[in-house]
Amino acid sequence: MTAPMFSIIVPTLNAAATLDACLDNLVRQTCSDFELVLVDGGSTDGTLDIANSFAPNLGTRLVIHCGPDQGAYDAMNRGVGMATGAWLLFLGADDTLYEADTLARVAAFIGDHQPIDLVYGDVVMRSTGTRHAGVFDLDRLLFETNICHQSIFYRRELFAGIGPYNLRYRIWADWDFNIRCFSNPALVTRYMDIVVAQYNDTTGLSMKEGTDKEFRKRLPMYFWLSALETSRRMLAFLRRKENRRLAFRQRLIRYRAVSSVRADNARSTSTPHSASKLS
Repeated sequence: MTAPMFSIIVPTLNAAATLDACLDNLVRQTCSDFELVLVDGGSTDGTLDIANSFAPNLGTRLVIHCGPDQGAYDAMNRGVGMATGAWLLFLGADDTLYEADTLARVAAFIGDHQPIDLVYGDVVMRSTGTRHAGVFDLDRLLFETNICHQSIFYRRELFAGIGPYNLRYRIWADWDFNIRCFSNPALVTRYMDIVVAQYNDTTGLSMKEGTDKEFRKRLPMYFWLSALETSRRMLAFLRRKENRRLAFRQRLIRYRAVSSVRADNARSTSTPHSASKLS
């Protein structure tokens, strides 16, 4: 069997309310060169029944795994390992591709713009109906916002080189992954002026759990949180008497060392002037 061009990975957990619309949207794509990799975390609400109901439409292009996981990004990592497509797209169970020819347009763009490792477009936010978010570079990822994963197609081999999603970041692991990709000068990233998906920004991890406090400490745009974290750790260190003594000794030793070096430098620079005056 020839490997498909796309693997669409959908992590699920009790997603029966929205999954039917998501999968129906996929089977209506004019481009059928894809497989659907559905990774379920152990749903109890009929999610798997809905997924299996699409087997007559998808046949061997439907791949389902069910088992406990450590959250959405763990499921997405598992999906990467199961995928056979050349390009990976991650959709939420409540997201849909924007138009029936979306995959066909993306396939044409990729074919016309080789070499390429990562290609991304835009999404339409379901809450406001507005289009998000245009061209990105590393600075925009660091100082402004993330690219929605619903609009990014990654070459599958990227995950072997860049690494999997970091499970330390429960909500924004895809942001971390994108920064790693854009930080690598060897990777070719391209923006396509295409709306890829309708993104349901009214649900999902960020709505249920808020911001990723662990990851945002590492973003320059949240520099004040980094300062707070540094202060918290320093205060915790200095609460212990022996640590305060150690810190004082280190500062005193460094002060004496710096003073000695500066005195030596001052003597070495003044000696030639003194000699010239004597001559």
